Amino acid sequence: MNKIGKWLHLTWRRWRVACGKELYPPPEPLPRGRAFWLALGLVVLAMLAYSVYFVIFVTSKQDAFATNGEDLGIMDQAIWNTLHGALLHQTICNVLTDTNCYGLEGINRFAIHYEPILFLIVPLYIFWADPKTLLILQVLVVATGALPAFWLARLRLRSDLAAVPFALLYLLYPAQQYAVDYDFHAVTLTLALLLFTLYFMYTQRNGWFLAFAILSLACKEEIAGIIALLGLWMAIFQRRWRIGLIVFGLAVGWTAIGLLIVHYASPIGHSLLASRWSEYGDSPVEVALNILLHPLQVIDQHVLEPQHQLYLRKLLAPAGYLPLLAPWVLVLASPTLALNLLSSSPNMYSGRYQYNAEIVPILIFATIEATVLLLWLLRRCLRLGQAWLAQMRGPALSVLPVAAGDQGKERPAWSSLSSAGGWFGRQPAPLAGGRLWPILRALFLLLLLSYVMGQVVRATARYDVYSAMPYATGFIWPSQDAHDRLAYHFLQEIPPTASVSTQTMLVPHLSERRSIYLFPYGAGYADYILLNAPGYYYPFKTYADYEHAVDAILSSGEYGVIDMQDGYILLKKGAASTANQQAARMVAQYRHTD
Repeated sequence: MNKIGKWLHLTWRRWRVACGKELYPPPEPLPRGRAFWLALGLVVLAMLAYSVYFVIFVTSKQDAFATNGEDLGIMDQAIWNTLHGALLHQTICNVLTDTNCYGLEGINRFAIHYEPILFLIVPLYIFWADPKTLLILQVLVVATGALPAFWLARLRLRSDLAAVPFALLYLLYPAQQYAVDYDFHAVTLTLALLLFTLYFMYTQRNGWFLAFAILSLACKEEIAGIIALLGLWMAIFQRRWRIGLIVFGLAVGWTAIGLLIVHYASPIGHSLLASRWSEYGDSPVEVALNILLHPLQVIDQHVLEPQHQLYLRKLLAPAGYLPLLAPWVLVLASPTLALNLLSSSPNMYSGRYQYNAEIVPILIFATIEATVLLLWLLRRCLRLGQAWLAQMRGPALSVLPVAAGDQGKERPAWSSLSSAGGWFGRQPAPLAGGRLWPILRALFLLLLLSYVMGQVVRATARYDVYSAMPYATGFIWPSQDAHDRLAYHFLQEIPPTASVSTQTMLVPHLSERRSIYLFPYGAGYADYILLNAPGYYYPFKTYADYEHAVDAILSSGEYGVIDMQDGYILLKKGAASTANQQAARMVAQYRHTD
């Protein structure tokens, strides 16, 4: 019992000492030699290449009518309306398969999401009011995230060149590229903003940390969960209780303000998208309680279910699953992961779109920490291996002669490695602490980072709806054809002050007006209806459904065709309906086989 008591006492003392230490102390400065400037030059070059490529790519998509009403049209309209006196006013919504429609008069953007960072973007529309402004801004902001990824890896690995692959990992990460490729969203900006937040958190530069934390919070209401956990993380792992609790309180207060603003902005008192999580309750508290009371059911339905498993693999595979080795970092992503996994919308756990933007910075940080952990384990194993080899060579190697006053006391084998005889009777080259360790470390990093880069390149090469890399299987560069060019003729026929209902890929070209609707919403109310029969018919599930809705409009006599050609049909409210039957036949010609 005495031995057990002593062991418990010793364990308790060690635990107290360990808890009193910073697990993440302030990093020691790293000299900026030639290797640093070479590495930084490579990162900047990669950022420039990324920026040029994606700016051309996303603007080409807009020119080729390959962007969407949800959400590029929505964001463009909300910002344009703000500049023209209607604060974040939007009318674009999916009336068939979503819950974001409330009335033809439209809603405030805050009834959907709390994104005050949009106010900082409004002034850009003074100089260039165009959806391309949003697309270009998004690319440029996201590209800067390579810098904190590089800086963070450099300090953690104590190496300039070894940090470069982490910047490349960030720029190539599929979830990041999917978010940039898919229209514009305020939350996509957190790809870079959160990485800056993590970097300044690690380097304990409180002013910059708070600035980027607030910018991140302003991108979407759910970011408050991540920032709150960051505050607790700082308190626990950095022993910075004061600033950690301040940040936690800031996140909680931000959430309260956001909920209050959404309550007053929404016509129903809460976000119009809240029903996506109504399976477990009608309020956040009720949802949380039901999840805690039925954990096995939640895990079975929302984690182990095949599509949810595939989602998690899509997130982790590009980093070679290394983030799993750093759960103390990965836990920071738990609020967003929970929202995505528990949502009733398959889009949120598809691995595509903007829903994973704030997860990517945490995955990058976790990959860096996993690399640090593996290096530590490698060095530890080498030291233990050396000790074991020395011990196996006999008592003379494992226990050294001791002074007369120390007889009877054994010294551990690893304490005598530097003086024990080595291979073939020569002095051993100490692997873990001497000349060979830097070489072994470099080789290990080369192999590990080559593996990671191979994984991310492989992931980006797989075909996906929003794969942006030209080497991806099935990738097609967005380019205009004669049909696309003809669209501009029809767009110019619609007065800028008229209300219009049109299809999703035409919406971002007409969204800078007070009222625009995603067809079939607004039909019967809008001044004009512009259709593109061979185009994408979202939100209808089948072309037959789309054709049925068009036929209903044409046969009602409420609208008349004023122009049609090559599948485009422009209808005006109150115009003569003499050409409506011909338009119906044109729509039938493009009937798809679903």
